[in-house]
Amino acid sequence: MLFHGLFNDLSAAQTCALLSTFVCDEKSSQLPKLGEELSGPLRQMQDIARRIARVSHECKLEIDEENYVEQFRPFLMDIVYDWCNGASFMELCKKTEIFEGSIIRAMRRLEELLRQMIQASKAIGIDLENKFSEGVKLLKRDIVFAASLYL
Repeated sequence: MLFHGLFNDLSAAQTCALLSTFVCDEKSSQLPKLGEELSGPLRQMQDIARRIARVSHECKLEIDEENYVEQFRPFLMDIVYDWCNGASFMELCKKTEIFEGSIIRAMRRLEELLRQMIQASKAIGIDLENKFSEGVKLLKRDIVFAASLYL
């Protein structure tokens, strides 16, 4: 995704939402209502994943293309996007049936992934570290990143 320039034209909030597909463990019976600002990048990411699966299969690796693409779950994309755009945690919880603890765990994992993306973009010389850093700033706020809920 870095080498294909997928993140170049995305905002920091869109980038966070797209990367949430990597850290989402939950399944939901309801598909998220993604606007064009999120559905387009999701389709591009899924196309890249399909290409990776095909190349892996050609290299004699046992991989099922559909299972590989389905492991990137979009169920929190709209939640993360709204969070990065200033929504309250209560508003997020009303939009989904996913448990609050699962949302918090996914956002904390996403913050760690963004930090790794900063390091990766530095290492390979792609100028995206500011966008990933901005994503961390948008994500890391309020009750989701409180040190303790008993303060």
